[in-house]
Amino acid sequence: MTTASSKPAGERRKNSAHEEPADTAKAAKNARQRSPGKRNAAATRQRILEAAMAEFAQHGYSGSRIERITASADVNVGMIYHYFGNKDDLYLAALEASYKIIRDREQTLDVTGTDPRSALAALIELTFDFLSTDPHFVRLIMNENLMMGRTAQRSATIPHMTRPLLDSLSNILTLGQEQDIFKQNVDAESLYISILGLCFIHVSNRHTLSSMFQHDFSEPQWLDQRKSIVVQTILSFVSAIEGQSGSISP
Repeated sequence: MTTASSKPAGERRKNSAHEEPADTAKAAKNARQRSPGKRNAAATRQRILEAAMAEFAQHGYSGSRIERITASADVNVGMIYHYFGNKDDLYLAALEASYKIIRDREQTLDVTGTDPRSALAALIELTFDFLSTDPHFVRLIMNENLMMGRTAQRSATIPHMTRPLLDSLSNILTLGQEQDIFKQNVDAESLYISILGLCFIHVSNRHTLSSMFQHDFSEPQWLDQRKSIVVQTILSFVSAIEGQSGSISP
């Protein structure tokens, strides 16, 4: 019985060995051709998100317009619906993206080997600086609360992103409690709400407070003084020794 090929087996194996690199090269070429498209898609989606955060922060959900977002992002309306589906889902994505910025910043905070007071101070300062400088977060949160948090309640991402923050703060508190530096009955969630409140109010109410007290609450020197007060207030509260704030040297 004759074989399917009259070529010697050795020659067939030799040809096969030469064919494999050609296939590999073709696959690599295809991957290179696809990569720019993927990068462009990611960049387009990010431009839309950034434009949406700015639009929703400035105008709120009801006052925002898809047309302005597309113009700012330099895309057509179809791209909005391709990446996000509709205005509700785009708003949710913008809200989640805004939370992600501060959660990512918190993850970069390395307090390994740092004493508990300094670690807590670093977290407070990071929160204070972010809320004072980010152009969108505070206004997005204010607008979302005017809508009774209805969109945030749809998100599984926002509570998931918050978990590492509470874990980190709990670890700082536990370390301080083990060293008899912090009180034993301090709850991480309640403490973070206190930190957030002290870092938030002068930003959310900046214009009315500036009118009341007749000076600019966004002025850098005032913000530095206010940040120091917030840090010392929180440290005094958690201190195991009454009246001791455990001052952090600048």
